[in-house]
Amino acid sequence: MPAPRRRWVAVTATEDFPVAMAPVRRALKGVAPVRIVSLPFRPLSDVEEGRFAGELRGAHGILLRPGYVTATLLDQLPDLQVVAVHGVGVDQVDVEACSARGVLVTNAPGANADAVAELTIGLMLSLARRIPESAGRVRDERVWGAARHTGGELKGKTLGLIGLGQIGVRVGRIAQAFGMKVCAHDPALSKAEIRDRGARPMTFEALLRASDYVSLHAPLTPETHHLIGRRAIAKMKKGAFLVNAARGPLVDEKALARALAAGRLGGAALDVLEGEPPDPASPIFDAPNIILTPHMAGSTNECLDTIARTAAADIARVLQGKRAKNAVNMPTGRRRNR
Repeated sequence: MPAPRRRWVAVTATEDFPVAMAPVRRALKGVAPVRIVSLPFRPLSDVEEGRFAGELRGAHGILLRPGYVTATLLDQLPDLQVVAVHGVGVDQVDVEACSARGVLVTNAPGANADAVAELTIGLMLSLARRIPESAGRVRDERVWGAARHTGGELKGKTLGLIGLGQIGVRVGRIAQAFGMKVCAHDPALSKAEIRDRGARPMTFEALLRASDYVSLHAPLTPETHHLIGRRAIAKMKKGAFLVNAARGPLVDEKALARALAAGRLGGAALDVLEGEPPDPASPIFDAPNIILTPHMAGSTNECLDTIARTAAADIARVLQGKRAKNAVNMPTGRRRNR
């Protein structure tokens, strides 16, 4: 009778998308050894998927930061029991396919909320006061008065939050401390729930018309793809600002670039883009009044430690036959090689 294969856990970390390995190893100590498998953060060709499947084969758990888990990849990983996503959004994972194949999917809700909320506010301040532009001119041109801009204040402005989960709630509270009026649209919540979370409930269209700043905190689903496109932008206040630190495909970059070039919007700040790494030919790079940051909202030392610890702890629980704390699906199938 062949000896059972030793369990191990894959961590998809790269230089661009690091994972805090110390808390991962602590959580999995005595449960399973850990190996790093550097998946690219993009869909793979069939040949590439086959190659990476070879590197992942035998893993009982995957802590997924970059990479996509597809049905065809799952079919090549018969030992896999759990995929723990490094963050909140699970759009990198075919959750339905995981459920059908008996693979549990977990996430780390709230682990990055403070970091993303703080960057969101930082981007709003940067748009209001044109901080990056002024700082860049002082550094590069050694000018002083000519680099000074007369911006606006956040106090008294209306912030519209699209999505009012843990991140949206934190952004709203900080914005209120600045003296902003906060409204929100979230189809998953009732009006009473939105009020309880500190915001005035509004329909999507009413929020766009009322807001001086629109900040996106929605998940990426078929319904939210290009949520901010030509029609939505046309409903926004002239001169309003857009901030996206959620998912890149929530925004139609071509429509946004056109609106910025036409002066329809006052500016935009995007921490995420439709493709990552982005298409260098995207018109968003040439748009005026744009701030682009490299998907860094959740990249703080504190946040990376918390996410890694949360995700790895759930992997450990599953491999020990315990219930995961942050499951997002209910597996219905069974793996062949359990």
